Amino acid sequence: MRKMTVKELMDAIEGKLIQGSEEKVFERVVTDSRETGPEDVFFALKGDFNDGHDYLGQVLDSGCRVIAVCDEEKAGKVMDKAPEASFVLVKDTKRALQILGAYYLDSLDLKVKIGVTGSVGKTSTRDFIYYVMSQKYRTARSIKNFNNSFGLPLSLLSFPDDSEAAVIELGMDGKGTIGVLTDLVRPDIGVLTNVGISHIENFPEEGREGILKTKLEIAQNFTDDSVLIINADNDMLHNLDLKERGIKGRLIRVGTDDSCDYVLKNVEDKGIFGISFDLEHEGKSYHVDLPVPGAHNAINAGFAIACGHLNGIETEDAIEGFGKAELTGSRLNIKKTKGLTLIDDTYNAAPDSVKSAINTLMATPVEGGGRRIAVLGDMAELGSEAERGHREVGEHAFEKGVDVMIAIGELSMNALQGWKEKALEAGHSVKKACEQPLIFIDEETGRAAEHFDKKETVIEGILDHVHEGDCILLKASRFMALEKIVEHIMK
Repeated sequence: MRKMTVKELMDAIEGKLIQGSEEKVFERVVTDSRETGPEDVFFALKGDFNDGHDYLGQVLDSGCRVIAVCDEEKAGKVMDKAPEASFVLVKDTKRALQILGAYYLDSLDLKVKIGVTGSVGKTSTRDFIYYVMSQKYRTARSIKNFNNSFGLPLSLLSFPDDSEAAVIELGMDGKGTIGVLTDLVRPDIGVLTNVGISHIENFPEEGREGILKTKLEIAQNFTDDSVLIINADNDMLHNLDLKERGIKGRLIRVGTDDSCDYVLKNVEDKGIFGISFDLEHEGKSYHVDLPVPGAHNAINAGFAIACGHLNGIETEDAIEGFGKAELTGSRLNIKKTKGLTLIDDTYNAAPDSVKSAINTLMATPVEGGGRRIAVLGDMAELGSEAERGHREVGEHAFEKGVDVMIAIGELSMNALQGWKEKALEAGHSVKKACEQPLIFIDEETGRAAEHFDKKETVIEGILDHVHEGDCILLKASRFMALEKIVEHIMK
């Protein structure tokens, strides 16, 4: 971000100076007391479990001399420690942080703001759009997974002051949460990747329709010139009509149906080596080789090409941008060690994304008797759909021919049962090889499915059960921390 004075900060967030100078300058906004330094402003946020005001002494020890607070009593206890520090008092530091993020975004000379939301695929789509837009514009994008009411403002405040375009990820927690973020960003173009069952526990009455309504809040500030780009292959979006829902702007549809504005054909999954597909638009056909694994990324790349076209970027230049793509975090990240290939997709999970990752695993060639092993953990926030979602993942693993499925966690017992029932449905003989951990073996094929209560047990024994030539997929929701298994194998 650009440098900012305390005076400008106060004006932006309607703050009151209770100590220090208005002329003091900062150039970074921080909410983690462990990361503060002399050039920062610290926002003391109050969360469910932590209060930033409890760490003000530590913040001052770091050299930070600009602090935004909403608890004047706690602030007063440390002010004497650094009389030269500037303290700005506001009613609510979280809201003040959001207002500052919106203020800073508005101060940039941006030609276009692109917002991205959806049940799965948000971050990958955001990254693809970033690389396409960077072919023509100085483009900023959300950092890490900072896409909620706390993280989004930090993303906005990280943008370079010479940015010409911005790609911003909007995450959903519950009803109305996309709307709050949209009011901060006010995108010109919205991208809706899909409507799945993630967070469905927050919509016990409306179900997926409630998720759709919340996702469509990305378009609540649209004008007639705005554009919403959707995944027309998604069952909740296929027949979307903006006018029926009172939404302004134009709709662009990306999908495999010939009626779409951008038609995807001949998608080929090359496993860890990426994918290829053909894209048809306005009577022209283009072949795309994408160096990123996962067939689901074809439609994500289609969103990016559409965004590029809306901003004067030719398809050939967009495809060139894909060649530079590096996705954020542990998303189908390929790692190799001592003859093993690991597909690290431990960042997050939902039923559709797990199935797609299994497809990538099975499309990856193995040599020398190597096996394809899927280590799958619990998926969070599926509510009443949790049992069915995990069961479908197990069924898919059997149908695709995974050699060994290792299911971890209480909910993932359903994946084991789904695998077993699918094997029996196929007429195979299934025997129980072990009770603790529970292991089933398909006597027709020799394939196995195993269940472990916790990842620590898998960590203790996994090196005894993998060998040279194996390809191992690891995927679960973030709270399962399956990256610990990845780290153990790599060590």
